[in-house]
Amino acid sequence: MEVIVLAGGFGSRLSPWTSHIPKPLLPMLDKTLVERVLDLLPIDEINKVIIAAGYRINDIENYFNNLDLEFEVIVQPEEEPLGTGGAIANCKEHITGTFLVINGDLITSVDISKLIEHHNDSQVLASISLFEVEDPTRFGVVELSEGKILQFQEKPNLEDALSNLINAGTYVLEPEIFKFMPDGAHSMERDVFTKIAPMGEMLGFEFEGYFVDAGTPPSWLESCRTCFNDNRWKAGSNVDGTWIGENCLIHDSECQESFISDNCEIKNSSISNTCILSNSIIGNECVLVNTLVGKNAIIGNGCNLENVIVDFNAKIPDGWKQSGGRYPNQ
Repeated sequence: MEVIVLAGGFGSRLSPWTSHIPKPLLPMLDKTLVERVLDLLPIDEINKVIIAAGYRINDIENYFNNLDLEFEVIVQPEEEPLGTGGAIANCKEHITGTFLVINGDLITSVDISKLIEHHNDSQVLASISLFEVEDPTRFGVVELSEGKILQFQEKPNLEDALSNLINAGTYVLEPEIFKFMPDGAHSMERDVFTKIAPMGEMLGFEFEGYFVDAGTPPSWLESCRTCFNDNRWKAGSNVDGTWIGENCLIHDSECQESFISDNCEIKNSSISNTCILSNSIIGNECVLVNTLVGKNAIIGNGCNLENVIVDFNAKIPDGWKQSGGRYPNQ
């Protein structure tokens, strides 16, 4: 089976990090985000992965050229934004049969082997993973009856939502679905699923566990925590509920539910729900809460940062206090 990974976005909500590294290659604990997505794949059922990429494509190609994987990886360029449907159609030349599609920023517990099995037993055009949430207004919502999806509703108002079951970003599709795709940029959710659901050609696959879209700073931290709690890491160590990479020096500091990459130094500071990328230095008596710190950053003494994204190579002066936004402010 071939797999399409949708990774065409610019990752602007994680800027300025993504001005240095494309979002799929941002480090999440001891692997990149896209490798976290590929972790889900049942290796013995997959022969090819097509990454639909639209930003810093050469970086992604070079990264995968240096990995030893058990399946072929093709990076398919998306010269202009094509939407979810257009991106899938852009990979058509690599598809030979039933295929899998995964959103490239999802940390999810869906059992892909069972999803594939469920689909193969059904004889429908599309099977999609479904997850129940309290607030479905940011997602595609489905009306489900006896396993079949009757209607597909994209980002409804809460009072209009058909259910609390949402499209959880993993699909199994038959190649015949390309016939229902318009030319050019289009949305799989709005332009394709809404056509085939009333035809009885869509199956829903409900699962429990976790489903996190790692697209914003808060959800990036939630994704790190999810991977950490589910033991989806090998390198590094668990120190009182914080993941700490290799060769870190942490002096008299309190670190709570944080994620600290290789070669970092933290001096007599308090770090909470914060992700610090490699080769960064946190000075004395700092307080960092809900913050993302880029690679090679130096944070001076007595700084207080909450809900901030710190750029790669940033140098924050002593005593700096900031709540929200980016540093430097761009």
